[in-house]
Amino acid sequence: MKILVTGATGQLGSLVVKHLLTRVSADQIAASVRNVAKAQEMVVKGIDVRHGDFDDLALMTNAFKGIDIALIISGETDVETRIKQHRTAVDAAKAAGVSHLVYTSFIDARPESPFTYAAIHADTESYIKASGLSFTLLRNSFYTDLLMAGVPHALETGDFGAPAGNGKVSYIPRNDLAEAAAAVLANPADHVNQTYELSGTPIGFADIAAIIADATGKEIRYVDLPPEVHTGILASFGLPGHLVEALSGMYVGTRNGDYEQTSDDFAKVVGRAPQSTADFLKEALK
Repeated sequence: MKILVTGATGQLGSLVVKHLLTRVSADQIAASVRNVAKAQEMVVKGIDVRHGDFDDLALMTNAFKGIDIALIISGETDVETRIKQHRTAVDAAKAAGVSHLVYTSFIDARPESPFTYAAIHADTESYIKASGLSFTLLRNSFYTDLLMAGVPHALETGDFGAPAGNGKVSYIPRNDLAEAAAAVLANPADHVNQTYELSGTPIGFADIAAIIADATGKEIRYVDLPPEVHTGILASFGLPGHLVEALSGMYVGTRNGDYEQTSDDFAKVVGRAPQSTADFLKEALK
């Protein structure tokens, strides 16, 4: 069995490869990357590194040749472009004879979600199902890792700000999601046509601020920012417009309670519970 990981030099993809190496031999792993020069460490380990690009059907089809199961990791660009890229990847996999697709989706994959990127995942899920290929959909919750972006400001000012109201999010570490993906890729027959909701225990932002305070010995309080203030802050960073819109919508969804859902699917796939937000932050802030 030959396994392909797309975006293999990215933050999630590199972790998936790391976990795969504990489950299968290196010669069973292929890595699709935009820049082969960045994947030389994988070459040294005996991984089959291939040049792939979701914007190029022919190139992706070639990257998928000889592959039995492939992980499509969502990229980072605007909604319209990413939908097109994902459809290209699915078409390429089918043309190359891939039998099983695993896709990193999102826990609230609704086209009408205020988090605009959710529409990408809803479309890709539908497109994969319509392809006729066997599949596994990994509906990943938000990475716990993302919370670290607000820590420096919180330590400097004592304020941990977010326009989240009293909403909660079922955060889960990126590393745990990578391990779940590797578990599925290593044993695809156990996960045919399954959709997994991969999430942790919902937690509110006041509790997150308290955890940061406890871990650092600093006085930290949660500040419920007005949405327009938060959007202005994001725009001031020079972020792309589509990302500002998505992040602003994410907090609308948080206030609506869209991300409080939780599931034991991670434990079913990996065999243990995911790392808690408290344990992740305490470890990261040591």
